[in-house]
Amino acid sequence: MTDTQHNRPATRLSVDWGHLLTVMGMGAWALWYLQDLRASSLDIENTLMVQPVIIAFLIMLLAVLPQCVRKEALPEGLKPEKLGRSEFLKILALMLSFAAMVWGMFSIGFDVSVATFCAVALLVGGERRWWVVLLFSLITTVLIIKGYQLLVPFQMPNIFLK
Repeated sequence: MTDTQHNRPATRLSVDWGHLLTVMGMGAWALWYLQDLRASSLDIENTLMVQPVIIAFLIMLLAVLPQCVRKEALPEGLKPEKLGRSEFLKILALMLSFAAMVWGMFSIGFDVSVATFCAVALLVGGERRWWVVLLFSLITTVLIIKGYQLLVPFQMPNIFLK
């Protein structure tokens, strides 16, 4: 071996374990869901929408997988910031409001739940202009409800958008 080969620093691979475990968990869930779908029925009407989406999702996860391993450390500008208390509480508020939306879809109404979630998400995100919150929530709600009604053959309980 030449002297230059001995003086070259060894390339260390760094694994982003959180990223890798998230990608693997999402892939495991998608594979389980696809297997469960195919075990219940192979009828084209049941698999037409879900199976291609899951396969495309798995392909996208495979494309993301190499990003979990790096040859060098991240530059200082690309390192993630530490999660502070206020950021954690914002994330928790969004998670709880989404859970409340899912619960409220059948008990309160799909339209009211979606509009409320959109408004809460904007407020948690820092939007303070009431007219932006109201307008965005209403437009988003109408688009989601009407899109859902075009795609799914059964009705969700709605209060205003029948």
